[in-house]
Amino acid sequence: MNVLTQINLVFVKFVRRRRFQSRPPLQNLPSQVEKKVGVGRLRKGSVQFQLPIKKFLPGMILFVSIFFLSACTPQESTSLPAEPTPLPAATATVPQPLDTPTMNPSPTNSPEPTQPPTDSPPTPTPAPVTLTNPSFEDGDLTGWETDNPGANLLEDSGYESAFRLTHQGTEPYRVETLQNVTNLVNGWYTLRAWVRSSGGQNETYLALQCGENERRVHVPSTQPGYRWLNVVVSNEVTDGRCTIRLFSDANAGNWVSFDDLTLLPGQTALTILGADISSLKKSEDFGGVYRETDGTPGDPLDILKNHGLNYVRLRVWVDPADGYHNKDKLLEMALRFKEKGIKLLVDFHYSDNWADPGKQFKPAAWETLDFEALKQAMYDHTFDVCSALVAQGTPPDMVQVGNEINSGMLWPDGHTWDPPQWDNLAQLLTAGYDAVKACSPDTRVMLHIAEGGDNELAKWWFGNITTRDVPFDVIGISYYPFWHGKLAELQFNLNDISARYDKDVVVVETAYAFTTQNDDFLSNIFGPEMETPGYPLTPEGQGAMLRDVMAVVRAVPNGRGLGVFYWDATWTAVEGNGWDNTDPASGNAWENQALFDFEGIVLPALDEYLSP
Repeated sequence: MNVLTQINLVFVKFVRRRRFQSRPPLQNLPSQVEKKVGVGRLRKGSVQFQLPIKKFLPGMILFVSIFFLSACTPQESTSLPAEPTPLPAATATVPQPLDTPTMNPSPTNSPEPTQPPTDSPPTPTPAPVTLTNPSFEDGDLTGWETDNPGANLLEDSGYESAFRLTHQGTEPYRVETLQNVTNLVNGWYTLRAWVRSSGGQNETYLALQCGENERRVHVPSTQPGYRWLNVVVSNEVTDGRCTIRLFSDANAGNWVSFDDLTLLPGQTALTILGADISSLKKSEDFGGVYRETDGTPGDPLDILKNHGLNYVRLRVWVDPADGYHNKDKLLEMALRFKEKGIKLLVDFHYSDNWADPGKQFKPAAWETLDFEALKQAMYDHTFDVCSALVAQGTPPDMVQVGNEINSGMLWPDGHTWDPPQWDNLAQLLTAGYDAVKACSPDTRVMLHIAEGGDNELAKWWFGNITTRDVPFDVIGISYYPFWHGKLAELQFNLNDISARYDKDVVVVETAYAFTTQNDDFLSNIFGPEMETPGYPLTPEGQGAMLRDVMAVVRAVPNGRGLGVFYWDATWTAVEGNGWDNTDPASGNAWENQALFDFEGIVLPALDEYLSP
């Protein structure tokens, strides 16, 4: 690792916003970085969490000075490409396509599908269901049955009402509170409830049982803060009746509250059950082995798919030093995904190395380009990678233009602070979008920022983007519970931005540790001090966190929560596959957050994808 990399790593850590209880005051940084950008979550190759600040403080200050001098100093162009394809004149609302090769369109003269016969009457649409005492406003259990009255407590201060039902006990207890619902029109129904929980129970859930089939959603721990969460579960009615079950198997002192239940027609389920597996190709080439639950080695893609995965995400760097995470490796992996029926999200970093809120450095080949040439280079790179995928019969299902671009991209031309270059960033993002649509019109385009629990940041960022008419299809959010707030904050943010901007949302990065141990010489990013209350650093705790992040996304109103990608599920500790692509001896600081253990055996967390 070179000196500037070390300086950058330490600099990024110490501009981290409010995630660590003790940190030195920020020095020499514009206030917008601290307030808005949210730069500096070290991960994905940023491994210096344990380094003392005193050791690198002089270098950190030097880095800041060099960065801002370079951002403000014109540079001579030494490697401009000859005759770049010119961009068209910009328009206010409708982006014009760039001057690119024309792809062969798919035939559009297919006959209309044959309509089914209409002799039989249409199936009636189920109506909203009237539950008895769904908010416990009667101040008692009218309409409900229970097998343990002493563990049911009607308390004041409900979610938006005077009362709530709480399961609690001074000794270990089990309790079920239920309501039978009859005279239902057959079809799918979704049960919603607002919940709060101390955590620590053996099991607590909300269930909808219809006939012999019961479907459950577990109640997440909501500490610290005990903010209300909305959870949902869907089931199909086939015999006109269902039973709502509120269940707790808990220890002394554990409690869970339920309020404002609704039962409405329709089904809610996640369609994206994904993982970033960008590390996989290099891991396999350097000897990594992946095993099923019984220890049998196998193709990791088969293992992932057998446990519910249906979507993968791969990053693309422009000219990486080690020859991995580039176009050629992406094409090779895409053929494997296609063969197995797994969908593909391509994650463009527009850098030769890691890009995230703390660093968005230009590829070396683009460093001397003026802005118009830079925009063209970004378009050409995006179009080239996308069209190569289309040409081999593996068009991307989704593309994200930039990775965690809170602070912009292709610094300094497209950064969002001191001074903000929003107009430049809007043009760059539009160029990327246009390149994707010119190559593959059906591919959805995502814009991705970090800080999933920070609604103010999301409104600030997407507000600036949407006022400049940047086109996009999907909002991607990173949510790491040890950096990005509580599940309730994630839920509030997803619900707000999906409605505010009328977009589907995806938690495109999340992870949690299954152990505090290391499997190589490098200390892990995730240490014991980062544990979230209610989610122990065990395989079971890792699975519970993934389950509950999925539950939050599933509950986004109107089905706008598409799903989840677990970040670098396959990045186990394999010598040669470390975080620094310029240093083959670098280690892995992420292996305790993978979805395979230190023996390469798939972890139980992945089975959460079997219950979308």
